[in-house]
Amino acid sequence: MKILGAKPSIRSSLIVLVLACLIPAALAQAGLAYYSFKAERQQLLNDTLARVRALTGSLDREMIAAEGAVRALGTSPALLSGDYATFYDQATQVQIQQQADNVVLSWPNGQQIINTLRPYGTKLPMSRTPDFEKILQADTAITTNLFVGAVSKQPHFAIQIPVRHDGKPIYTLTIGMFPHRIAAILPTESTLPGQIAGVLDGNGVLVARSTGEDGLVGNKVPAQLLAQMEHRKEGSFPTTTAEGVPAVLLFAHSAASQWVSYMTIPEAYFQQKLWDSLKWVLAISLLLATAALAFAWFVGGVIAQSIASLTAPALALGYGQTVKIGAVYLREADEVAKALAEASSVLRAAQYEAQHDKLTGLANHALFNDMLNQQLLLCERMKMHMAVLFIDLDGFKAVNDTHGHGVGDQLLRAVATRLGTAVRSSDIVARLGGDEFALLLIDAGRADAYRFAQQLIERISAPYLLDDLSICVAASIGIALFPETAATPEGLLLAADEAMYQAKREGKGRSVVAQALTP
Repeated sequence: MKILGAKPSIRSSLIVLVLACLIPAALAQAGLAYYSFKAERQQLLNDTLARVRALTGSLDREMIAAEGAVRALGTSPALLSGDYATFYDQATQVQIQQQADNVVLSWPNGQQIINTLRPYGTKLPMSRTPDFEKILQADTAITTNLFVGAVSKQPHFAIQIPVRHDGKPIYTLTIGMFPHRIAAILPTESTLPGQIAGVLDGNGVLVARSTGEDGLVGNKVPAQLLAQMEHRKEGSFPTTTAEGVPAVLLFAHSAASQWVSYMTIPEAYFQQKLWDSLKWVLAISLLLATAALAFAWFVGGVIAQSIASLTAPALALGYGQTVKIGAVYLREADEVAKALAEASSVLRAAQYEAQHDKLTGLANHALFNDMLNQQLLLCERMKMHMAVLFIDLDGFKAVNDTHGHGVGDQLLRAVATRLGTAVRSSDIVARLGGDEFALLLIDAGRADAYRFAQQLIERISAPYLLDDLSICVAASIGIALFPETAATPEGLLLAADEAMYQAKREGKGRSVVAQALTP
């Protein structure tokens, strides 16, 4: 990545990294806040709809109580006897008990006989409610929609029943209630700011409203609102209140009267709730971003300084100079500094690994050749003797075939250990490959080399306990002497190798000195 044609610094890269982490995190937080808001919004709608159902239940109870009262009043003996004065007193008591606004007794043609809004005996008008014809045919009570009473001259509604004798209607009996009776069951305090509760009659006329009812009660709501509520028992939809406020309207139909109870929640309330959720996310994200960027700037400077302090030690290592490490402030940089300081030892370790057998830890073929060359030059200068022993294990292949290579490797390590403990510190032991080993005996003549070889055969041939197994192998050893056998490293190794094969041909488990020399 390049910024404006230049390679980015650590500080700028960290800042980009911080922003790359914070921006998705902030967006995720905003998404979670919005999801939480949506869930809270839906819960509020559900709770409000439950309150609307409760309001509808209260409305139904009012209607059912009034219906029960008018039915009980309709069974009064005073009606059949024509004792209207007594019935007037009974109707007045029912009106008081039910907190109704009036009780009306009418002839089947609509002529009022009694209206508790007027004293008994007062001349009363003809009054036929919108559902008057239906009530004469009905067997159940009918709840009217809002209408203007002939006596009260005010909007009200009524619960009406027919009073029958011998199956024929002889009277209609009505309990009338003004809208304030319904307004009394509406919530007196809104749980949410700007919330409105109300009741509509079956024609969509406003019967009661919790706030701002002046001039609205008795008016029919717009047709589009009625269309939204027409085919659903309950639900919600967006609307605009009579005050012009966007809101969500929740409604439920009454099973007893087919009236509608509703409540509204202003959209501004939801918007405020959403903003309240998001503003904390934005504020916290901005605060975290500021802190994170400042920290990234500081850390970037520390990293840059620590890396820059490693430049000089790296160059010193390349030139083979002593590595001096300055102050570093990060663990990783400190580890790099230590790695530079230990680079020479690592190189030595790599060199050691290149010169030693991985399985046994003995010198390998390359190191043995180097040491042989060096000792050969030393022996020539000092006029010293030297012997090379070439060792090959007898029966090793059978161990591998019978017990597996894992046991074979253990056996090779055990043999190497016995060889290492058998020689002097000045002697050199090597594994040339497979089950072949070589020994370089310093200042050893023919007799010494042959005697040592025989002892070595006995040592190698002793049983090995490996993983509860007792393994036995032998060894064939070829011996080459300097200067008697050969004067070069290659000649000594070749002569020792040939002597070893001669030992195998003679029966294994023995040693042979090169050039057919005998003990």
